[in-house]
Amino acid sequence: MPNYTHLTARELELKWLELIAHPVPPIGRSLIIKYLVWYAQAKRGKISPLGLFHEVAQAAKGADKRPKATLEIGSKLIRSYQGLKYEVEIVANGYLYENTLYKSLSGVAKAITGKSWNGNIFFGVKK
Repeated sequence: MPNYTHLTARELELKWLELIAHPVPPIGRSLIIKYLVWYAQAKRGKISPLGLFHEVAQAAKGADKRPKATLEIGSKLIRSYQGLKYEVEIVANGYLYENTLYKSLSGVAKAITGKSWNGNIFFGVKK
């Protein structure tokens, strides 16, 4: 079985183009490697390659194309909203706001505004 884990992003893209002859869809590195291994096996006759791109396209629909923001534990996010200052601390298992633990920044944003928000947008968290 081929091992593609050591390849750079560019090498993976070239291998994809070589084996599959279509641009790489916007999916994560690990999924690209899995499909390359699967397709290499299919070319050797071990698996039927029919429907590969349908499966990849379906997987790509659910893939978030933007990298996730990484926030360090102990960091604080400060946001001014309607003239008031709000502070959220990043903790190991979520976000601490007014002595309440939230699983997501979106939950904190909703607690502050009363409306559903994308927490990263509300707090201005960038890539």
